Amino acid sequence: MYVRDKRSPVPKSEATSRVMSANRGRDTGPELLLRRALWAAGRRGYRLHYKKAPGRLDIAYPSRKIAIFVHGCFRHRFIVSEART
Repeated sequence: MYVRDKRSPVPKSEATSRVMSANRGRDTGPELLLRRALWAAGRRGYRLHYKKAPGRLDIAYPSRKIAIFVHGCFRHRFIVSEART
């Protein structure tokens, strides 16, 4: 049995629990792809999973007040959204 954090409903099958537990929240394929592209383009100075800003940022440029969220799972495909304050 997997340890649960009580935030999500209990799955009906152990296989579903195993599959969902394997989904990562950090360093996913699309996120790594974007970071490599930013680095190759010379866009350095970003911070990963910046804690001082609200939300769960994937990539942040604190000095420019830019936040980049990478949504990349098998259902959502690869979507990048940018928030600028």
